Amino acid sequence: FNYLSLTGCLKNLKVLNVSFNNLKSIPPELGDCENLEKLDLSGNMEITELPFELSNLKQVTVVDLSANKFHSIPICVLRMSNLQWLDISSNNLKDLPEDIDRLEQLHTFLLQKNKLTYLPRALVNMPKLSLLVVSGDDLVEIPTAVCESTTGLKFVSLKDSPVETIVCEDTEEIIESERDREQFEKEFMKAYIEDLKERDSTPSYTTKVLLSLQL
Repeated sequence: FNYLSLTGCLKNLKVLNVSFNNLKSIPPELGDCENLEKLDLSGNMEITELPFELSNLKQVTVVDLSANKFHSIPICVLRMSNLQWLDISSNNLKDLPEDIDRLEQLHTFLLQKNKLTYLPRALVNMPKLSLLVVSGDDLVEIPTAVCESTTGLKFVSLKDSPVETIVCEDTEEIIESERDREQFEKEFMKAYIEDLKERDSTPSYTTKVLLSLQL
């Protein structure tokens, strides 16, 4: 018996957190929770897709799909027109959809620890996007326009890549092991996101690098 399927009966449900529950799938009935605002499916490790019925979740502003096995961003997520914060880090993404700019309200997009080789130019067409986090040795192409100051985007890479690296110079020397680095990245992300809520300027501990590569 799948208790999660009962959520469809909860018409006024606003927050659903089923992270780290070893879920393998999500029932389509969840799409009936039309007042849902926050959905956390992180850390289930085995989820590979979401039912199209979740396209009905037009009030959702926050979705966390991190630490699963998504090979692409689900179509239903692209139809969540009010989505502002999307974490799909630690999955198996190899590319982003060319119509990613459908997410016009998205301001925070966390993509680190995937298998991306390039970023689509469509990211430039997302007017609210201010924080993009991407990492990985597979990333080799980024449109120059994505990193131009006119977009308002604060671009951050937390791991070395062939394209560019942004390092927290004051703390780099104290990171002695991979485990320390992972913890540092987690804490850095929390602090960075909170900082963005409080000020518009780029913090002093980051560096913006303009790139010459184009798609």
